Amino acid sequence: MARLKKLKKYFFENVNITVIPSPAQKMKTYKFKRITPLVIFIMIATTITVLSFLYNHYFEEYNVATVRLEELRGVRAENTRLKNELFKLAQDTEVLRQTLAQLQEYNREIKGMIDIEETVEQESNEDYALELKTYLGSEEVYPTGLPIGGGDINYAYYFSWHVVEKARDNIDIVRSGLPLQEEELSVLESSVKEYNALKAATPSIWPLADDGNAYISSNFGWRKDPFTGRQAIHEGMDIATWYNTPVLATADGVVTFVGKNGGYGVMVTIEHGFGYETCYAHLNRAAVKKGQKVSRGDVIAYSGNSGRSSGPHLHYEVRKNNIPQNPREYIGR
Repeated sequence: MARLKKLKKYFFENVNITVIPSPAQKMKTYKFKRITPLVIFIMIATTITVLSFLYNHYFEEYNVATVRLEELRGVRAENTRLKNELFKLAQDTEVLRQTLAQLQEYNREIKGMIDIEETVEQESNEDYALELKTYLGSEEVYPTGLPIGGGDINYAYYFSWHVVEKARDNIDIVRSGLPLQEEELSVLESSVKEYNALKAATPSIWPLADDGNAYISSNFGWRKDPFTGRQAIHEGMDIATWYNTPVLATADGVVTFVGKNGGYGVMVTIEHGFGYETCYAHLNRAAVKKGQKVSRGDVIAYSGNSGRSSGPHLHYEVRKNNIPQNPREYIGR
């Protein structure tokens, strides 16, 4: 206790310091307790320590914030690149969709051109598959007009460059396949047109508008000639019918002959194309002119008994490459 008292007395004793600035100036005496400098020193040391700690703490925080800010800038830049790439992908995808829609419409037009019976079409006419396969997220591609403004939606968390590259690769694959699909459709269109032209040129209907009253009186091939009684080749088919029964073109074509032709009497000949030609003979009168285009089912003449004929009927011939064919295979009955 005695030492403590002495120490206390020592520190709280007054100390006088006399300062003589110069001989011309008066002396100045400063009086303060001995503990005062110690307190000031302690305060200064404490302040320096606290300031050093705060400086180190906030400098570390500043560094962390700077790093995070750079990361955020990098993420935003990456997001901007992703958004731009996604927008480009959306535009490219939309262009491909439109192109594919045009090809699909082209395909439907070609299918509509196919002139085949419904049962055959149902069995053999399959859809021509035209698909756009892409890969973006859950197999979904953003349409044109992707909202790329607004809030801080972090696309980097939802998409990766791997996904974008995969989508770009798939779009390139589809784009590279389009010329082949266009070429295939063009070839298909040519084939369909050729098929339709061949079908239109092939005789396929009964050559008389007779309401079912006419009948075949003489077939194609060898037969006894009604005038000579000898066996002879009959190059057509005779259909017995009343006078002035409408005679029909059995396929599309161009009239190449109208007039009298010896024993055939009044005759009409039609060139159909693909080597097909039909002749209609023993007519009463013709209803068409040479060079006239006709369609299947058009009335071209009226039946009669002209030429070397034993009664009113229609002599009907079908030729392929100038070779007589059996009309029974082309009459549609």
